[in-house]
Amino acid sequence: MTQIETAIQPSGSHEEHPAHVIGFLFKALHHSLRHAMDESLRRHQIDLSFAHFVTLFGVYCEPGINGASLARRGMVSAQTMNAVLRRLERDGRIERRPHPDSRRADSWYVTATGASLLQRARVVGDSVFEHMLSALQEDETARLLSYMRRCIKALESVTETADTGCRSATQKILTAT
Repeated sequence: MTQIETAIQPSGSHEEHPAHVIGFLFKALHHSLRHAMDESLRRHQIDLSFAHFVTLFGVYCEPGINGASLARRGMVSAQTMNAVLRRLERDGRIERRPHPDSRRADSWYVTATGASLLQRARVVGDSVFEHMLSALQEDETARLLSYMRRCIKALESVTETADTGCRSATQKILTAT
């Protein structure tokens, strides 16, 4: 049994400390979410992977964002993000424009085709999230959101992040109601 499989199985042991398994649980949740999104998008014949969906959504939310910021937010390398952006550009879903402040960076914008596809993909994504949250009562969902926001704030207080754009994007999530 892998460490993740072990972590998601409640052991009943009083020796199990949350700090020992929570990272694995977040990773398992992320993996399950990505897999469910990929399968649902495929089933609905939407030609996007989870990575492409998240990137397209990021560009939609922040028109003119550069690839480096998208890579940091997506927790992927610049090379990986570059490949995702190039595919979205090749397929006519986003367009590249010169960055106003840097000749070395590009600004990215969603095209009408990309916006239309994103709208369809968001309906599918919403159903995946609703299915995931159906395992919780309404008050449990509210508590989960509160706990997650508090964990993010706690981690931000001990890390030094030079990317204020990432912090401002996180702030939007933390203050959302």
